[in-house]
Amino acid sequence: MLNSSPFLLMARVIVLGGGFGGFYALKTLSSELGGEHEVILVDRNERFVYLPSLPYLISRKKGVEDLTERYVFIARRYGARFVKGEVARVDLDARRVELSDGRELEYDYLIIAAGATTEYYDIPGADKACPAWRLEDYSRMLEELRRLGEPRNVCIVGGGLTGLEVAGEMLEVLGPGRVTIVEKMRMLIPTLNNPRAAEVAERFLKAKGARIVKGDGVVRVNENELHLESGEKISCDMIVWAVGVRASPIEIQGRVEQVGRGKWLRVKPNLQLTNYENVYAIGDINHFAVDSDCAMKMAEEAILQGKLAARNIALQLKREKPLLAHKPIFLSSKPKSLISLGFDRAILVWEKRVAFGRTPYLTKMFIEAAVMRDIKGKVAGGLLTSLESSVLKTISR
Repeated sequence: MLNSSPFLLMARVIVLGGGFGGFYALKTLSSELGGEHEVILVDRNERFVYLPSLPYLISRKKGVEDLTERYVFIARRYGARFVKGEVARVDLDARRVELSDGRELEYDYLIIAAGATTEYYDIPGADKACPAWRLEDYSRMLEELRRLGEPRNVCIVGGGLTGLEVAGEMLEVLGPGRVTIVEKMRMLIPTLNNPRAAEVAERFLKAKGARIVKGDGVVRVNENELHLESGEKISCDMIVWAVGVRASPIEIQGRVEQVGRGKWLRVKPNLQLTNYENVYAIGDINHFAVDSDCAMKMAEEAILQGKLAARNIALQLKREKPLLAHKPIFLSSKPKSLISLGFDRAILVWEKRVAFGRTPYLTKMFIEAAVMRDIKGKVAGGLLTSLESSVLKTISR
């Protein structure tokens, strides 16, 4: 039945995944739609987890409660309904989400924010290592450290952003001589393509007692041993896998375009799937192309994309065209990142510029605390997060 609101008849909007993109899509839908439509959040977990802060669990700088918020509280706060369940299949033509327990949810609009999962690159035995991705992975990591007591050698496969953050916290806890980083490329943090940042990170971690192996990839993982391309074997008491990610393995039926080995979902500038005007893909699961460039898989990107997708759906529900286009701040050709290296130190990489020390570390902690305040619904959280986004947009022009 039509009412006096500017919107169409009540529609159902489903958000798949409650990470950064999903949360900010949900929050923006709440403010844009004003309760005029049904919004459902679906996630296989019970709570949001601040993934970039998980390495701090190793050194106990933060605890689980500091980094999580239950979805039922989040959904209630924004007038949505939370459905706990694992997505088995999405039928784009039937407009239906099927859960692994047999439940089905129909939708009018869909935001796919299901994130990514660990990539093992078909390396034998790699899936037996401990990934550095989800909360349960870090819980396993901590349990293994307790069991080992004083491990002689914790091997971290991958010298990228996550690998270095895990290494830094491990060094802080275990001390020198007990951490080995193995990176296939010839320099650390290769995705940033910044030799100076790589050199600063390597020099600092070596000074703290890390062994670093570069230009020699892992070809096989045994229970307590890494086999490298060169033929070298490294004995490990514990193996942490921090190499790469791929799109979450959701079966999607329809005319969907996927990109690369990671099977990222191709989207248009307004974040819609290329063949579906009622379906958006945001955050880590998508491939957002800008000419020959693409957006990085960063929390800040997911936040901005979640807000924009929600605003475009609100426009559609008002019979307007979803013309808002995403303008990435974090591009592969102009990388920007904050990487904690343990010991209250971090590297800030802003395209070709590099800063290292305590100030970048405090900046990182401030940003993470501000976003987490927003997610927990605490005073000034939303204001601080909006301010951060505005500053990033301004200095990225």
